Amino acid sequence: MAEKLWGGRFSKEIDRSVLKYTLTTDIDSRLIRYDIWGSMAHLAMLNNGEIVSKEAAGKIFSALLKLYESNERGTLTLDPELEDVHLNIESLVIREIGSEYGGRLHTARSRNDQVVTDTRMYLRAELLDIQKNLYSFVNTLLKLSDECTHKIAIGYTHLQPAQPISLAFWYSCYASMFLRDLARLESAFNVTNLNVLGACALAGTSFPIDREITSKLLGFDRELMHSLDATSSRDFVLQTASTFAILMSNFSRLAEEIVIWNSHEFGLLAIDDTFATGSSIMPQKKNPVVAELVKGRVGRIYGVLMQLLTMVKGVTLGYNCDLQEDKPMLWDAIDIIKNTTSILHQHIENSDYKSDRAEELCWKNFSTVTELANYLVREKNLPFREAHHLTGLLTQKLSTEAMDMRNTAFVREFLAQQSIALSEKEIHDCVSPIKVMERQCSAGSTGPDRVKEMVKKLQQELESFQSRLEHKSQVLQDAENATLKIAKDMQLKTITGG
Repeated sequence: MAEKLWGGRFSKEIDRSVLKYTLTTDIDSRLIRYDIWGSMAHLAMLNNGEIVSKEAAGKIFSALLKLYESNERGTLTLDPELEDVHLNIESLVIREIGSEYGGRLHTARSRNDQVVTDTRMYLRAELLDIQKNLYSFVNTLLKLSDECTHKIAIGYTHLQPAQPISLAFWYSCYASMFLRDLARLESAFNVTNLNVLGACALAGTSFPIDREITSKLLGFDRELMHSLDATSSRDFVLQTASTFAILMSNFSRLAEEIVIWNSHEFGLLAIDDTFATGSSIMPQKKNPVVAELVKGRVGRIYGVLMQLLTMVKGVTLGYNCDLQEDKPMLWDAIDIIKNTTSILHQHIENSDYKSDRAEELCWKNFSTVTELANYLVREKNLPFREAHHLTGLLTQKLSTEAMDMRNTAFVREFLAQQSIALSEKEIHDCVSPIKVMERQCSAGSTGPDRVKEMVKKLQQELESFQSRLEHKSQVLQDAENATLKIAKDMQLKTITGG
């Protein structure tokens, strides 16, 4: 008979090359804490239902607590000979207290429901960490917005100068975008935080288990009731990967603007020396490598999503080993997302937008001429299409003469030829970049008062999110503490004979 815990049906040991090809201990190291916590909750449920005796439960709890503490110290490692985290933990329990007691731990469960439970527990913790990091980033963007409502930036369409905006409008735009990313991350958490433990291999069990107990002790919102669905599905992983892909695409847009605006030709953004590198041959170079790498790593996240979608598309119901390939890809995506959120946050805090340069460019690039057209509609009762045509023609003539909107005498003369009387002061006030920006008054516009209104609403939304985030984190911490308390109480009773 083979020596594996599952070896009763086998007459030979697994081939070494097969073991090497199928083992997951290197990947499973992130799941150790959750496998032990899950085992404690499972055992508490078995003991509560008198499926496992108090004596056996006490001894198993004692072994699991020893493993838990070893893992907390960083001294618990997984043996590749035992294939995965589940067989490692069970084998270590049996080695500690013998098969008569330790061999009862796996009653009414399967590695099929264990692995999904562990993955969900690990993933939800990481999703909370990512949300906390992104929350901090959004909070910084809103604080920067509060400080910059009267500072000029340039708004672009087609990467061509469009209209002057406030720097606060730009910061708050990304805050608004990332708040939707936070909502998607929260949704991914909610889909992930469902209990599948007790589904067993795929069909449930004939033991009278109580899945509500494990849900409570593991901090899950509720049970994913259908056992076949619970063990077969990885849609929570797909939803998370999709959420990561959208978040990284938004990060990439910000990174692209950092790279472009930092270029000599634009000169709109100064990157701190600590977030740039030089050239091995060109002494003058200061390269925006952090932002470039953010853009590059988007492809890796997109790749994870496509790999996962490909992995599940041909898998029949019930557990298949195809599904164990979700973790290496998911772990990589988690690491990239956490690192990128943190580094991009620091990058923005340590970059300086050149509003003086932006204002100068707004004069030169005719981005305020739309406001002149609006003025002619509002004050001179011209149809917008006529005003649009006249100001377009004016732009052409100024460009041809290598002049800009500061040449108010030329503009006054041009308008006079169209029977429109405006003084040079009226013209200057009409097209001054800062006044154009401040004049915008529609809901959601770049005007300082409107931006302040938006920032206030976004801050309220962020605070509401923070409250929910703190509650979720506390629920998980309380659940783990409750599980550990049960384990320690049972251990003490075993020691004292109570």
